[in-house]
Amino acid sequence: MIAAEIQLWIILAFLVILITGILIWPILRVKSDRNIPREAYDIKIYKDQLLEIETDLERGHLMPDQGKAARLEINRRMLDSSDNQEKLGEPNKSYYRNIIPIIISISAPVGAVLLYLNLGNPSKPDQPFSDREANRVASQTQQQRNLIEATNKMVAHLKRNPEDLRGWTLLARSYLMNSYYADAVSAFAEAYRLSDGDPELAVDYAEALSLAEKSVVTQEAFALFEKALEIDNKNAKARYYLGMFEAQQGNVRSALQAWVDLVSISDKDAPWLPVVRKKINSAAKELGIDAEKIKPTIAAQKKAITAQNANDKALVDNTLTKGPTTTDIETAMGMTEEDRLEMIESMVERLAMKMKKNPKDKLGWLRLERAYRVMGKTMRANEAAAQAAKLP
Repeated sequence: MIAAEIQLWIILAFLVILITGILIWPILRVKSDRNIPREAYDIKIYKDQLLEIETDLERGHLMPDQGKAARLEINRRMLDSSDNQEKLGEPNKSYYRNIIPIIISISAPVGAVLLYLNLGNPSKPDQPFSDREANRVASQTQQQRNLIEATNKMVAHLKRNPEDLRGWTLLARSYLMNSYYADAVSAFAEAYRLSDGDPELAVDYAEALSLAEKSVVTQEAFALFEKALEIDNKNAKARYYLGMFEAQQGNVRSALQAWVDLVSISDKDAPWLPVVRKKINSAAKELGIDAEKIKPTIAAQKKAITAQNANDKALVDNTLTKGPTTTDIETAMGMTEEDRLEMIESMVERLAMKMKKNPKDKLGWLRLERAYRVMGKTMRANEAAAQAAKLP
């Protein structure tokens, strides 16, 4: 170990000397050049000028008398230069200008060595790749470990209870979140069969089918999205993927209109809007038109007028354990948008606090999951789902 350290320091010392020499040499060379007599530079220039005159005479660019006059003038200057013993530069003035780069050139490698002596450890072995991978796995968040554990428990539970709709739904969403799309398709197929055509499950099932085919909307997925919209014509995910289907079929103009309609009926802070607007801009660019000039259809405009109040009511209905009173709903519907959102969020937070005090309430966790999903808080919804999956 000691021999290895000595060898390391020898290599470092050699590199420091080499790099310092490379940095300082140009400075020292410039300094030495400043002591060369000016006449040496002047005479060289004059000789070059004489050669140029001879070349111009040969090419006919100068008349003989012009060339003779030019040679006499240059010879006169050469005689004047030989009497001038002035040195190049002013060493006294350039001293400080030269010493500063030298100091920096030396201090940089010396400082690096001192820093390494303070912080480095040449005797410490490198970390193998296998250990790095183990550390990466160990650094997974508690939330991820909880989800994996909950998924394993749910699989075991469904083997004993194959008709558990909620169990299949939670398992399918867990697979989908972890990008196990083929497994998600199988789980969603069971959940959808047991739900008797639930539109929300139809959309999730269709999304899993599309993702399993690398985001290609298949005919089976298209049929599920269409069926879901027949029941819930404001379903944002279904509308988005139907636009994707149109684009993949080459109907870019129809896809563009579908996405514009989706933006018009969505809340202004809906989490999917950035993705949809990106699709709109891309489609408009492909068509060579201005996206701002595409207006929502009349049907979409009508939906946009009533969508906010309807969404607020649905969110309130799915938030509280006991449900809001009629007065609560009427009050919420008459509030401004900001006041309504604040009231709804406070209801959800009250439910979340209640679940912290009573974590064994599986139904409460499921209600909290539903509320978070409606609000677009996917991560919190998944956490609530994981808590519910742990309970019998």
